[in-house]
Amino acid sequence: VLQAPGGGEEAAWLARAPRPPAPGQCCGGGCRPCVHDSYAAALARWRRARPAGNADNYLLLFLQSNNSELNPDSFTAFSLSSVEQLTEDTYQYRFELPGNSSLRLSLGQHIVLRGEVNGLEIQRAYTPISPGNAEGYFDVLIKCYEAGLMSQYIKTWKKGDMVFWRGPFGGFPYQPNKVRAWTRLPQTLPAPAAAAASAPSSLHLD
Repeated sequence: VLQAPGGGEEAAWLARAPRPPAPGQCCGGGCRPCVHDSYAAALARWRRARPAGNADNYLLLFLQSNNSELNPDSFTAFSLSSVEQLTEDTYQYRFELPGNSSLRLSLGQHIVLRGEVNGLEIQRAYTPISPGNAEGYFDVLIKCYEAGLMSQYIKTWKKGDMVFWRGPFGGFPYQPNKVRAWTRLPQTLPAPAAAAASAPSSLHLD
């Protein structure tokens, strides 16, 4: 536990200490790195910067550890370029990528969003709906709820805001021309199975 015995430089230094993940913040999906891995890495950077005796030195190290490309080890800020409301509570958000770069996500991969509500850091996983080779941007489709923590944060977004993402994670081990046989589903499915089969995979809830 980090404690500040007094004010001044020591208090300023401890104020920059990374916060550990809150209970339930880990999605349990086996992400590599996990939020706990990212916290450990951030804490190590913070401790390495401390001998310099300057709290601002940690901020410098943190900024140097980030770049303009998506990274699974640390969060990167992307500019929100547009917001399109599709239904009463569903929105499509477009984020800028540097130059003509693209996310180049593999099949089934997702990225993680970081937000903060009332001092609580929260993270959620989303799968972009834009083509994996889309250049200069990526799109995310999100359904917002009145009681959703991340939804409260997302509803504050406006064009030009910087939003923090990291990834990619997950994926399916697909290789072309490696499928030996297909299993055909019955024409009539039980109601729960039919609902699951028709549920959209690109719409994310919070």
